[in-house]
Amino acid sequence: MKVIIISDSHGNLDNVRKIMEKEKDVDRVIHLGDLIGQDEQLKMICDCPIYAVRGNGDFWSKNPMSDTVEIGKNKIFITHGHNFGVDFGIDRLCYAAKEQGCNIAMYGHTHVPENSVFGGIIVVNPGSVSRPRQLNHKPTYAVMKVDEKGKADIRIQYV
Repeated sequence: MKVIIISDSHGNLDNVRKIMEKEKDVDRVIHLGDLIGQDEQLKMICDCPIYAVRGNGDFWSKNPMSDTVEIGKNKIFITHGHNFGVDFGIDRLCYAAKEQGCNIAMYGHTHVPENSVFGGIIVVNPGSVSRPRQLNHKPTYAVMKVDEKGKADIRIQYV
């Protein structure tokens, strides 16, 4: 199974179109917030199920603030992250993921990609597809591939 993880598109889905053209055989898409009212446009671009959460810029969104998704043998906690103080660290995020019985926590908000392990939780931030803030300022996303045994391999990619 192949999952594309994106965040912080901020009303610009041009790079999401490029990602979906570049990546083949996508089974799921996870959007980690700040979609800015473009849920329907995202559905038209992605020909697969989409899991989305609400970001701090998604004022009228009906998406949940956080959710859990099961893919393979992985239970994934997804959130934008602003309500877990991710600007100041990922402790609260990881604690919330553990409370939900998750082994992976995914968040956005900071616009800086991350792929690490903290307290036994795999922590992933795909960065931003439209407004990157890391040193090279290149838009990023993540690809999660789950093998037949259910094990996840997650990599950060440039658009």
